[in-house]
This record gives sequence, C-alpha cells and structure tokens, in this order.
Amino acid sequence: MKIFINRWYPLFINVYTIWILYLLFFASFRYSPTVLFDIKFYPFETITYYSTNVFLWDKIEFIKNIFGNIILFIPYGCLGILYPKLNQFRWLFGVFFIVINIVEFSQFYFNRGFADVDDVILNTLGAIIGFMIYKKWWMIKDR
Repeated sequence: MKIFINRWYPLFINVYTIWILYLLFFASFRYSPTVLFDIKFYPFETITYYSTNVFLWDKIEFIKNIFGNIILFIPYGCLGILYPKLNQFRWLFGVFFIVINIVEFSQFYFNRGFADVDDVILNTLGAIIGFMIYKKWWMIKDR
C-alpha cells in the first residue's frame, strides 16, 4: 500500500492542485467592475457570519464555505510523502501557511475573489487535519 501511495500521490497532488487553483481563481469569481473585492483582516468574521446568519437560511452555503475550505485542503497534509522535510509539523505548517496566504492575497490582487483571513484559517486547519490523519495512518502502517 505504501508503495502505491508513494507512486501515485505525486500525480494526484499535482492534478488536485491545478483543480484547486482553477476553483480559487476562475470558478468562484469573475472580474466585474461592479464587484468590490476586499481584504478581510479580522479573524473569525466570516466564520461568525456564516455560523450565525447563513446557517439559519442557507445550510448548503454554510457547508460549502466552512467545511469546503477545510475538506478541500486535507490532501495537503500529506506533502511529507513528496518532501521529507514536511514530515515535521512545524515545517508543513509554516510552508503551507505562507503559500496559502500568497494564494489568498493573489485572489484579491488579480480581482478573482476576496482575501479573507478566515479562509487562511480554515484552509490551514484542513492541512493540519490531513497531517494528523497522515501521521496516524502512516505510523500504524509502519508497525
């Protein structure tokens, strides 16, 4: 099983990354002169809004935003398969946090979406969950 994952994960994560970048830059927002793109600096502002307001009248939108931002980034917790340095939590966390910030603020810079600190928090949480699953599963398989 380990050989299978080591062999196919690089292909999977590259195709998956292209799909994620497509979603982040082309599928969610299109440039429009009437849309005002913004940077949301306050942590938990969007999460609170979705938890209190949107959940009451649109549970699907709540699930897509909150859980989608977590679940879609779980595969990045396994990057230690490709880069052994990322088998250490601090390295994975640091690298992922920097890269996701670049991606998030690029959405704002290129008028493709909002730069939202809550998205950074949720995406990073997804990678952390993926890392914990990867480490727990990998350690069981190594025994």
